[in-house]
Amino acid sequence: MSSHDAEHPSPTKRWPSRIKIVSFNAQDLFLNPAYEVSFRDVEHLSEQQWQLLAPDEVRLKSLLQLRGIARMIHEEDPDILGLCEVGGHESLVRFNEWFLHNRYDVLLVPSQSHRGIENGFLVKKGLPLHVKLKTHMHWRVPFTYPHEDDPHKFAIAVQAATYMDLGKPAERRLSRDIPALMIRNDQKELILILLMVHLKSGFDMEGIDPGGQVRRAAEVKALIDIYASLQKKHGVPVMIVGDFNGNASRDGTASEFLPIYEQTDLEDALWLSGRPKHERLTHVTFFSRNLFAQQLDFIFLPTALHQQLNHELTYVYRYRFDDDQQEIMLPTTFHDRRQLPSDHYPIVCVLDSPTEAG
Repeated sequence: MSSHDAEHPSPTKRWPSRIKIVSFNAQDLFLNPAYEVSFRDVEHLSEQQWQLLAPDEVRLKSLLQLRGIARMIHEEDPDILGLCEVGGHESLVRFNEWFLHNRYDVLLVPSQSHRGIENGFLVKKGLPLHVKLKTHMHWRVPFTYPHEDDPHKFAIAVQAATYMDLGKPAERRLSRDIPALMIRNDQKELILILLMVHLKSGFDMEGIDPGGQVRRAAEVKALIDIYASLQKKHGVPVMIVGDFNGNASRDGTASEFLPIYEQTDLEDALWLSGRPKHERLTHVTFFSRNLFAQQLDFIFLPTALHQQLNHELTYVYRYRFDDDQQEIMLPTTFHDRRQLPSDHYPIVCVLDSPTEAG
């Protein structure tokens, strides 16, 4: 998408009375059946029948999980939903049609993700807003892997790298796109920009970047540069939402995320809202059968939006049982976790209009 000419903030710009934003890693949201099916078909399929529709050697996200995500969206009724790990544009279109009654507009630009997992948006139809998507998939992320800096110390990685296409250090790109949702009011004035990220994970199957930290640090730098360029060009608040794949909170911040606090005015919405650490946990996994929970997902707000943040209505959503509002406790096994819609929990953030917030 093309960018717009520089714009400057004005107190007269009209905001909706309230904008509810949800950020969510949907964990492998693949809905690409090998056969044509309809909304009515999906309603009555069993899990076994559903998986039989999958292409060879491909598993569709389970109906249990898909219905759980849909329930969360119906309950929270977000105006804007930012999603990580979407299995392409068509998967999101199908999810919106089959599980959300086509209530949202789908915005997703395919990127260079090796796993085919993309960042996209669902924006509720009928809002007094106009939205467009700007891609940054070609943004350069120059960096060197440890074995490129010290081939003697990392000799094994040097050998492994000969079997991989790592590209030239100066020409490397983002693991996944960082799309910018350009949000305009009913007078078509730009009022807000929403950046959606999914930074490099800790998986390092090739053994060339332990914990993914080197690439992740380079992507954080790129994210900050993109954030700064958008602020300078458009002069409106820029939010960053998504899966950071590491501790970007103010509690024991991982080193790769320190530049966020050193070079920008961004703050975690959950931290601003006063949520204690245990209420900010968004991801669960297991090591040696021990539960390991942490906050990997964030909604970062610039200073210009702090006064608009509704603290009471900003929180981490916890999944619930189908028959009541009782929350499901954190899983204690991988089997339990697979019964949840995702291994991540959504973050809900509500921004009131500047007038009401003031």
